[in-house]
Amino acid sequence: MKHWIILAIFALAIFAAMFFAAGILARDRALADADRELATRAQFFAHALDRTLQQRMIQTFTFAALPSLRAFAASDDANRNARAAIARVELAAIVHADPNVRAATIVDKNGIVIMTTDDAMLANWRARAFVREALRGHLYASAPAREGTAIVQFYSAPILDNAGDIAGALILRVDAQEMWNALAAPYDLMVVDELGVRLMDRSYTQLFVALAPVPADLAAQPLAEKRYGDITEIRATNLAELANAVRRGGAAQLVYRDANGRAIHAATRRIITNPWTVIAYESDDDILLPARQSLYTQIGLAIASALVTLALVYAAQFVFASVGRKR
Repeated sequence: MKHWIILAIFALAIFAAMFFAAGILARDRALADADRELATRAQFFAHALDRTLQQRMIQTFTFAALPSLRAFAASDDANRNARAAIARVELAAIVHADPNVRAATIVDKNGIVIMTTDDAMLANWRARAFVREALRGHLYASAPAREGTAIVQFYSAPILDNAGDIAGALILRVDAQEMWNALAAPYDLMVVDELGVRLMDRSYTQLFVALAPVPADLAAQPLAEKRYGDITEIRATNLAELANAVRRGGAAQLVYRDANGRAIHAATRRIITNPWTVIAYESDDDILLPARQSLYTQIGLAIASALVTLALVYAAQFVFASVGRKR
């Protein structure tokens, strides 16, 4: 009996060593697979976000070229009223044709709203980035901004007169859900701007919160131009490693600690249209859970097999011993 106990202990020690090595290999394989998958997700959703932004920017540019809108924006005060009716119908049609478009607005070359489908008439938008960039001749897609109870984006394009000079700009206010729909997936994703401020997060609880504290001098201009809408200060968490990876730009992979001390694996990818970064991330625990469950199942089956084998061997020895005594 003592011999079998020693043999069982020795066998269990071998099993333990084997499964310890197998656990390490399974962990390393799971982490390597997860890192590759996170990089693929970040790249895929960066491309999806670029497509969404660019399609809406091109659409805004196309609307800005409508003759009725160009004629209205390029007219002087004396002739503008005569051309307002047709332009107003065009703006209303743009809004009614697309459920994601909340409002369509025309500003003059000084950034003053001269026609709109909402209540922004005569507002001075000169300081807003989407107006400033359009009046410089650029297409522009703004960051999501909190406007009242809604979170929206502004897309803008210059309106040119017959001489090719900029006479004003067309602004479309679009539901930010359109951008979030482009990133819809059963994965953990977030989008941050060049300051590390969250523009999209699956939880929706930390929108407009920076990954790490933003210096006052860097925060001043975005707040002055109301980049995030009604947000008057940029709150922050303390994810310095992730914030540094975002500032460096490009594609990166890293492991950082969240507020609860968990190890988080992340992959970053900068989009083309704006200086925004898509971050795909997953916790160490979630990555390793399937490997752990598989390993535990294997250990259980191996131990059960070993115990059954030992029981059969012991039973066979007992039978042989009984036969020998009878002889």
